[in-house]
Amino acid sequence: MLIFERYISILTENSLFDDLIGMMLKLKGTEHGGHGIELRQKHVPAFTAYRNSVQSLSSNAIVKFDKLWTNTMNAYDVTTSVFTAPMPGMYHFSAVVMSEDGKTLFLLLWRNDLKIVGSYTRGDGHKTGTFDVVLNLKKGDRIYIRCHGGHDGQNIFSNGDNYSTFSGYLIAK
Repeated sequence: MLIFERYISILTENSLFDDLIGMMLKLKGTEHGGHGIELRQKHVPAFTAYRNSVQSLSSNAIVKFDKLWTNTMNAYDVTTSVFTAPMPGMYHFSAVVMSEDGKTLFLLLWRNDLKIVGSYTRGDGHKTGTFDVVLNLKKGDRIYIRCHGGHDGQNIFSNGDNYSTFSGYLIAK
């Protein structure tokens, strides 16, 4: 009986140990021969773009965030200032855009040809408008920020302190 109890004890310990190893491998992303979290980050679309100069906007013009800090999977195009979803999933987008001193700034975040959310600033001094939204996207959906139609002569302020930024990343597939 003692040998049988010891055998059961070893099986239980091995089972717990195997479970622990399995959980650790899942956390590292290597349970099926993967290379861990370092490799997976390259396959998660994420970007942060910014401006470091003033941009004058005409009606319906796209805001040009023409510098990049991050752009995994090259999903953000600096020439068009458009993010294109490389895979379906739930994405988070945020932006902070500063107006010129004492000027009104009326911007909209768009998905393809659909207005999603707006930002409006007005008053004395520099003001910042913000966007913060979670969207369920299909592969190929395009996200961008543009000036509200009928509002010419707006200016986005930025300088070497990078006051105007636009970011997005995949939250879940």
